[in-house]
Amino acid sequence: MNTPQPHDLAPMADEDPGVQARRQQRIAALLLSRYNLRYMVRLYAAFEGDLLLPIVLGEVGLYNVGGLGLDDQALAAIRCSDDDFGKLPLRPCNAFSISSSTGIPRETVRRKVSHLIQLGWIARDQKGGLTITAKAANLCLEPFDQDNLADFLGTADRVRLIASAPQG
Repeated sequence: MNTPQPHDLAPMADEDPGVQARRQQRIAALLLSRYNLRYMVRLYAAFEGDLLLPIVLGEVGLYNVGGLGLDDQALAAIRCSDDDFGKLPLRPCNAFSISSSTGIPRETVRRKVSHLIQLGWIARDQKGGLTITAKAANLCLEPFDQDNLADFLGTADRVRLIASAPQG
């Protein structure tokens, strides 16, 4: 897709500023929709056509690291070696909380969790708590993320250009 240029976003002659703002919002929404679609296609390929797997895996992982915070030290800890990953103070979750937060039926979550455990991406502790594994963290933080990051940053630049365009 071509990047909008400032002259493409300039108000049309006699255009109401409210109309201009709504037009810019529609362009931004279109750009974000295109990015989201490309991201979903990448997820579809990475998870062999099962889009519920990344949702469940993502919920488990984000809940787990939620107690770490998202400062630079916590992010560095997540990128630690596989041996040290098991030492992170991850907060375990369960199928009920995943179901509640995503709206995916609990039985479906249980099946997806079982699959993710078989893949080695989620571990279950003695109390039944679920945590993301180093294998899954490495999957999510490496090459797939680099492709997505470049696409995301390009889209963000386009949306920023639209948001900064002069109105009326």
